[in-house]
Amino acid sequence: MTTEQQRKMLEAAAKACGYEYPHMLFGGRVWNPLTNPADTAEMCAELGIGTRWYLFDDFVVCGPSYNNVTAYFKDHDNSRLKAWMYAATMVATKIGDLK
Repeated sequence: MTTEQQRKMLEAAAKACGYEYPHMLFGGRVWNPLTNPADTAEMCAELGIGTRWYLFDDFVVCGPSYNNVTAYFKDHDNSRLKAWMYAATMVATKIGDLK
């Protein structure tokens, strides 16, 4: 993913959460649910994003039932955490694009 794609993704996710400027949140700390699991968890709670783990098949599914995103661990350095952060942020991006 390019830096520009990541920026657009984070902007849409921030918009979904009601944040106008994601880079200025929390006293100047950069808000980035792609790299910070605490930001991802807060985002999921705010937007009601659910998570389903399929550990035998090595993937995670995030989202409301009508707009799911699947992320395979192998595509994210074999990291469950990175796959979850990506899938959840993609769901938030889709929600933000609808606003």
